[in-house]
Amino acid sequence: MSNKILVTGATGNIGREVVKILKEENVNFIAASTGGSIEGVNSIAVDFADAGSVKKAMEGVSTVFMLLASHPDMITWGETIIDAAKKSGVKHIVRSGGSLSDATSDIGICQALAQTDQYLKDSGIDYTITAPNFFMQNFINFYMDDIKNGALYLPAGDGKMSWVDVRDIAAVNVAVLLDPKKYRNQTLTITGPEALSYTDTTSVFSRVLGKDVNYVSISYEDAIKAMTEMQFPEFVITLMIDLFKCVKAGNADHTTSTVKGITGREPISFGQFVQDNKAVWI
Repeated sequence: MSNKILVTGATGNIGREVVKILKEENVNFIAASTGGSIEGVNSIAVDFADAGSVKKAMEGVSTVFMLLASHPDMITWGETIIDAAKKSGVKHIVRSGGSLSDATSDIGICQALAQTDQYLKDSGIDYTITAPNFFMQNFINFYMDDIKNGALYLPAGDGKMSWVDVRDIAAVNVAVLLDPKKYRNQTLTITGPEALSYTDTTSVFSRVLGKDVNYVSISYEDAIKAMTEMQFPEFVITLMIDLFKCVKAGNADHTTSTVKGITGREPISFGQFVQDNKAVWI
């Protein structure tokens, strides 16, 4: 079997960057997404709720990059992918999980991440779990207008996160995909170079953008009310509150040397991230 890679979640934050690097490196891969065709790369449409669809995507594949969207069915989808990989003779799964994975936690998202991690470990397939912390790109995808308007209202208290740039997450995953045996049955926690609170991050925005950007800590109740009024699905509201509970509990403030150890370069700093994307918030 040739070293062909299947990239799931190919149109998401991490998936797009993984696909970009693999394409630049002229790697033999196929990009899978629910939308199907992706311009410029070999791609396939996959329904992750349909085992037959998933198995078809794995024909001739030796390594799977498994990235699950935040969805009520993400645990079931993960099991479907892992089961299909086993039946298809896939040799290695690189699972993009999360640093908050914890089977002993009473917080839902921590348990959910851990459940999929354990299912993969128990599958008998060689695996590598890459577990990133909070994405710097959240400030583009979720908080762009808030930063433009000069105030960020979130229920995170003074909790700190070791924010990591998606470009670094993708670089680590590609390194693993290209040499999976080197990272066989390992869990690699991916973080940025330092832990920053939202107060710290808005200070960086103020400095780089040349305008005042402030963080206001609000209650869970006020956050739920605001998200409900914006018609967020109940699953998303619960997920967001779970994440903020983790932050306030200090579960996201650790740092690792994974990025430098695997890529050979220092991880992107938060200041560099803001500078690189400055035009987004002007």
